[in-house]
Amino acid sequence: MPNQPIPVTQANAMIKTYTTYMQNLGVDMQKQTQSVSFKLPELMAWLSKMTELADEIRICMGDYPAGHPQAGRTTVILWPYKNGKPAKYPAEGTRPKAGLTGDGGKGGDCGDDGDDDGDGRDVDPYNDGQLYP
Repeated sequence: MPNQPIPVTQANAMIKTYTTYMQNLGVDMQKQTQSVSFKLPELMAWLSKMTELADEIRICMGDYPAGHPQAGRTTVILWPYKNGKPAKYPAEGTRPKAGLTGDGGKGGDCGDDGDDDGDGRDVDPYNDGQLYP
């Protein structure tokens, strides 16, 4: 069932299966991102803000673009969604709660709903975690 904890043994088996799959493709897993870590206080503060704007968080895979200090590295993006679409701040004329800001932006398949109807700015996704290795 989704949306529940899984046993450590299952998590470890899933990670091993992924690592083996990538190695079979010829990927050097000592140079490939295997996990992304977020500091709990900062992540929880952001998630608390999202409870007013979103009803789900999608964890999207991404790759840092050329020119970024982490260019070529895989990462994850935590993307807030509401009613099956990327979450938006309240429409113009309504005031968002303190601490909620955003500059919009689209994120491709994970994030870009193609719905630019002006009913509020897109809520910025969360990233900037520590990559391992």
